[in-house]
Amino acid sequence: MKRYIVLGLMGVSVLAQAEMDGSKILMEEAERAKEVQRLEYQAELLKQRAEIAKYVEEIQKYGGDVSDLGVQAPASASKSSSTDKQASAKSKKKDAVPKVLHIENDRAAFDTQDGKVFGKVGQTLPGGYRVVAISMRDGVRLHKDGMRYDIDIVW
Repeated sequence: MKRYIVLGLMGVSVLAQAEMDGSKILMEEAERAKEVQRLEYQAELLKQRAEIAKYVEEIQKYGGDVSDLGVQAPASASKSSSTDKQASAKSKKKDAVPKVLHIENDRAAFDTQDGKVFGKVGQTLPGGYRVVAISMRDGVRLHKDGMRYDIDIVW
């Protein structure tokens, strides 16, 4: 009788473990689905931004004024003085998201406003970008001012 009870308890524990493994897999798949949805949203935003930039450039090409639209003019269409161009270049460089040059083990090399730097998870890069994750498969994730930036390696 004791033998049947022990065997029954072992069977119940195996089933409970299988259920836990199954729920873990479902949770991982749900996270992946969220990530795919987030990436699709970001891709759509990038398409819209590119289309807006194209229209702004076209408006400027024909002498239109886009200053009231609240968008920054593309550098190629700008007809401002050289001092305005220099100030614009400095601000763009200051606000530029670091580029990932390469990843090795638990650190990555970045091209930042201050030149080439190496960073690990938890470190803050020049410009205030904090390294959140580094992965050979997914690239690097940075955070700054509540925004998340997923960056792939620059080829």
